[in-house]
Amino acid sequence: MRGDRCDSRGRFRPRGRWAGLVLLGATVAVLCAGCGGASKGGASTQTGAGATVTPSLPAATKDVDHITWALPYGEPPTIDPTLGSNYSPSLVTSNLCDSLVRENPDFSFSPNLARWSWPTPTTLVYTLRHGVRFWDGNEMTSDDVVYSLKRGMRPESYVAVYFDNVASIAATGRYEVTVRFKQPDELFNKEMSNTAGSVIEKAFAQRAGKRLGSARGGIMCSGPFKLTAWKAGDEIELTRNDRYWNPAYRAHARTVTLRFLADSSALAQALLAGEVDGAYEVPSAVAPRLSSASNGTLYYGRSTQFADVNVMRPDGPLADTNLRRALFGVIDRDGIAQAVYHGGATPNYTLVSTNTWDADAKSVFAAAYPPFVKANKLTASAAKALVDASPAKGKTLTLAVLDGDATQSQIAQLVQEEARSIGITVKIQALQATQYADATVDPRARQGIDLAVAVGWNNVADPLEPMQFYVRAGSPYNYTNYDNPSVNALLARARQTADPKARAKLLVQAQAIFEPAYIGATVVNKQEALFLNKRLTGATTSITYLFEPSLAKLGAAG
Repeated sequence: MRGDRCDSRGRFRPRGRWAGLVLLGATVAVLCAGCGGASKGGASTQTGAGATVTPSLPAATKDVDHITWALPYGEPPTIDPTLGSNYSPSLVTSNLCDSLVRENPDFSFSPNLARWSWPTPTTLVYTLRHGVRFWDGNEMTSDDVVYSLKRGMRPESYVAVYFDNVASIAATGRYEVTVRFKQPDELFNKEMSNTAGSVIEKAFAQRAGKRLGSARGGIMCSGPFKLTAWKAGDEIELTRNDRYWNPAYRAHARTVTLRFLADSSALAQALLAGEVDGAYEVPSAVAPRLSSASNGTLYYGRSTQFADVNVMRPDGPLADTNLRRALFGVIDRDGIAQAVYHGGATPNYTLVSTNTWDADAKSVFAAAYPPFVKANKLTASAAKALVDASPAKGKTLTLAVLDGDATQSQIAQLVQEEARSIGITVKIQALQATQYADATVDPRARQGIDLAVAVGWNNVADPLEPMQFYVRAGSPYNYTNYDNPSVNALLARARQTADPKARAKLLVQAQAIFEPAYIGATVVNKQEALFLNKRLTGATTSITYLFEPSLAKLGAAG
């Protein structure tokens, strides 16, 4: 799914259509094409946008006493796996709590807490590892797994969407859990690699009650780090779990301090000064400074992230499909990739990011892609003709961005300028964090907002995941109320189809129907941006750092 968002009470909503990269206090960088951004170090491959992608770094073999790491999106509101699945809470939770399935840096999947089998298309059996113990010494059993998964099914859970097709979850042995489905669901097991599949200790959770996952209530898991202290508003302290069950992910660092640095300038200063050893999601506004650092390296890695511009309501000037097509057709994707992301992104011409293409079906998606590019890439004269013929000609569009977010501001300014060139007036409106969050979940908060800039990601490389949110009828993130029976039927069939190429053909058919509706434009595919101090190695460079104990892999370089 896409990047998460908060509701009006500051809690994170499930990853949906759009999400702000909260770079509070950042200044808007000068918009200039070809601003550099190629990373240094490590084996790499060239991307079309000019940056380099580093698939992996040398594994760490030596321990370190302490690591200080930055959470650039600030303090997690919770580390309850079912309630906090944005960047900061996901990174923390994944280093504390093991999931049933492991998503690997190349987006493949492997057993973690469990192996799995499908006795029938609607029956999934997890065989749990023996000897996995929580930090308090108690053994993990099927009771803990069933309890954890059922918490994810609760209406208030922010991962409940993954359980849509689940009929029952039951312990069928001390080390066996059986999940039965109303209909086949090819997404479910993949999604058990993220926080939806994290296992917590049942007894501890029941004692903690509503405090579970908070600074006061804590959590009890089986991961390579233990939660030692959470100083609200300041930092989180982790200590190595020396009895960790998985030698491959035994932590090299004895302790880790997680600092909350939401201000991009402060983050860059801390990294350059060596006060912080590293950070994921390095803000693009400070990438030029960090790319020339002498004490560390800015790496770009594989990702399922993207930046998009979304239609936010079914009425208003953008109810006219031709006006949408005109606006989205002249957005300079290459310019955004270079001027905003300094080469750390590539252009995208479909609603669904090409970053999400299933590896086993890329040929199907790639063959279908060129016609979409042609249809979604208009000349200024062609776009202006659509505007001139639109009944909404002369209306002003309001484009929302998150106040203080340099990335969103830069994208919005480029869109505003391109819109002006074809006769569309765009007013940029900066929303405070609560306003911005409310607009993602409450139609009333979207009144007067025509468009919004967003950045987010998908958990798995499977285009079905975002399509379930973009265009499926009834999705809370289907802001234009798009409802096409043929698309709904194709998505339902695709979710029941295990074969990747057969599923891809269904999804491409669905795209051929919904892409011409222009309910939004995913303009670039974003790469993962990681800064790592040269004293360390072993970091995961892929966005899958969110779904594995990535901090455990960090150790002394050389």
